Amino acid sequence: MGEKPDKYEVLQDLMRRRGFAWGSFEIYGGSRGFYDYGPLGAAIKRKIERKIREAFQREGFFELETPDITPEKVFIASGHVEKFVDPLVECQKCGARFRADHLVEEALGIDTEGMSAEHLTELIREHGIKCPDCGGELGEVWYFNLMFETKIGPYGDQKGYLRPETAQGIFVNFKRLNAFARNRLPFGVFQIGKAYRNEISPRQGMLRLREFTQAEAEIFFNPKETEHPHFDEVKDEILRLYPIENQLKKLGEIKLTAGEAVNKGYI
Repeated sequence: MGEKPDKYEVLQDLMRRRGFAWGSFEIYGGSRGFYDYGPLGAAIKRKIERKIREAFQREGFFELETPDITPEKVFIASGHVEKFVDPLVECQKCGARFRADHLVEEALGIDTEGMSAEHLTELIREHGIKCPDCGGELGEVWYFNLMFETKIGPYGDQKGYLRPETAQGIFVNFKRLNAFARNRLPFGVFQIGKAYRNEISPRQGMLRLREFTQAEAEIFFNPKETEHPHFDEVKDEILRLYPIENQLKKLGEIKLTAGEAVNKGYI
């Protein structure tokens, strides 16, 4: 029997032929992590955005629209400059670069969450993990910031980044939004817009992109007043949760109703 076809490639081929989506810049060789929406894809995307907008507006959320480019000081304050990173490793033979945590997880079948660059390097050396492309030796692991960097203004003296998510635009406007809400909590804010992440190895079709549309909401409330007028409509819905105590003990996820989750303090 022949090799089983990759399900993502089969889906991408169908999407290309039917006019839903295809890789961007094809006539110039393309660039991984970027996709164009065709006539059918663009129509479906707009419908999804409309449904999301209707759902949030029905709950009384405010809609916001903020710039894609954000000054560096915003992301220093949010921790993205320091923490929005992935471990990267380069082949010493062919120069290809890979997510070090993915290589270790696939080779050893372990969870690498929270591992330092030094620990990942040790595991690569200890278990003889090689370059997937050419079999060459891998170098030292280092952390790579996933934000696209840019310069603001003609002199390039102000550093900025393409936003990796839309939340910052909501948080930095809290004072004005709170005034708009007449200082009355709770209130919700949502934004639908572009986000950008300079992924090391875009893969799985359109699941890991360098540019994508994101719908994100934030709810601001008094933690001492957590009642919601529509909670009875969803209190019996079954949720699959992974509490911190289960994570620490390497136990699996749990299933319980939304009402039980609130009573236990999980949400």
